[in-house]
Amino acid sequence: MRVAPKVLVIVRDAAGYGAALADALRPTAGLTRESAPLELPLAKYGLDGEKASGELVNFSDSSGTPQVSFFVLPDYKPPVAACAMNEILALVSSEAQSTEPALIVPFITRSSNYYHGGKTGQLVTLHGAEIGATTEFTQMLVDGTTKHPQSLQIRSEPILCLMEMVCVLNIPTVLVVASVGQHQSKSTSDADLEVLQRVGDHLARHINLEFNKEAVLERGIEKSPVFQEPWRELYR
Repeated sequence: MRVAPKVLVIVRDAAGYGAALADALRPTAGLTRESAPLELPLAKYGLDGEKASGELVNFSDSSGTPQVSFFVLPDYKPPVAACAMNEILALVSSEAQSTEPALIVPFITRSSNYYHGGKTGQLVTLHGAEIGATTEFTQMLVDGTTKHPQSLQIRSEPILCLMEMVCVLNIPTVLVVASVGQHQSKSTSDADLEVLQRVGDHLARHINLEFNKEAVLERGIEKSPVFQEPWRELYR
């Protein structure tokens, strides 16, 4: 399987943002979208029977060469999260159509306990951070975003593991985090759509795709129940 020079790693979070974002980013003229299931065994980590499963989506040009790739992954829990992310990075390194692929990791969080750093009444704030090596592409991607505040929390084991790894391996990576604040005049569904469009439009401009708002309206955002051992709250 081939991987493009620009790679998005999207986690199917319980709030449904990741799956909705992956579905709403569509090809522009000249590109075609193809997806395939992804299964990477984790037996070498001592996790017999476990696999890093997910979906690999490629947007390819007329010659069949991938221009943008998505890894759409479950919200893995430890110890699978670290092993799965290591396998994804190994796959990118071996199959990418570039000697220096760039990773883009979007994440959306809903929070009201910190200052958003935006204009008064602003519902969505887009934060960007370069991790690993800096390139012209990563600099363009963070342009127009704000620096994330220290109080910002990313509650996603796969993303946290991935950030640690790309930092050590010095892989060009941009973490794009959208924080959704409280707004009395907007419903939850309107707020969800606004944050998805803000993230989708920002990403689409830099990877030659388009964000399809109608896809979100048609399919909606499917939320999943969250099951978590109580002791994990001790580490938040």
